[in-house]
Amino acid sequence: MFSELKKSVNYIIYERTTSPFWGSFVFSWLICNWKIILTIFIVSEENLAVNKIQYISDNFIDWKPIALYPFISTLILVSIFPLLSNGAYWITIIYSKWRLDKRNEVEKKQLLSIEQSIAIRVSNTQLQETYSKLVSDKEAEITALKIQIEELNQKLSEPSQVMIENISRNSKKMEIEEWNSEYELFKDSAAFNDFQKILYDVNSNRSITNYSTPPSSMVYFQSLGLIRRSESRASQELTDKGLHFSKIFNKNKFETKHM
Repeated sequence: MFSELKKSVNYIIYERTTSPFWGSFVFSWLICNWKIILTIFIVSEENLAVNKIQYISDNFIDWKPIALYPFISTLILVSIFPLLSNGAYWITIIYSKWRLDKRNEVEKKQLLSIEQSIAIRVSNTQLQETYSKLVSDKEAEITALKIQIEELNQKLSEPSQVMIENISRNSKKMEIEEWNSEYELFKDSAAFNDFQKILYDVNSNRSITNYSTPPSSMVYFQSLGLIRRSESRASQELTDKGLHFSKIFNKNKFETKHM
């Protein structure tokens, strides 16, 4: 409750001290009743026949200086003074405009004529067109150079590609020759006779448990890199080397039967 009362009092004091009307009224009242302020703070009560309150009440309390004169002064301060201030500001603006006009009149000879302004504008337009054409030509030249660079890079890379293809071809040829040599040795192995069985098992898509190829021969074929487990892990499949051996095996077998 006391907190709310304190807030209300503070708000009233703040409103009175910040309001233009009340601020002007307090100022006017102090001016109109300066004798009361002087008596309260300066005059000693020993020099008075009665106490200060009685002395002030008998000599200075009058409704005109207490209320009327401060009120009239407040009206003047609140209403007339802003008008005077706005009038002074208006006069300042008029004077500033007059001074600017006079300066322009003095500097008028230094200002460009309409013909000169048009000539400068035309010159700027021509310069912009020339610059735009120059930029366009340079961009076209850069594009042509990029095409030439790409063609040169392509020509330079062609020998490397041919060399890589030749190396790959020669490497594959050497690998095949090596496989052919290994096949000649493979024909003399003990598991050679089971090679046809593994070809049959692989091509028939049987599971490993149903293969007719002996496990020992399958291990040997795996060690030579002829077969490998399929992705499903349930069967075997031929490697590239195994396919090459199968090709030679079937070719020799067919040629032998038809000789």
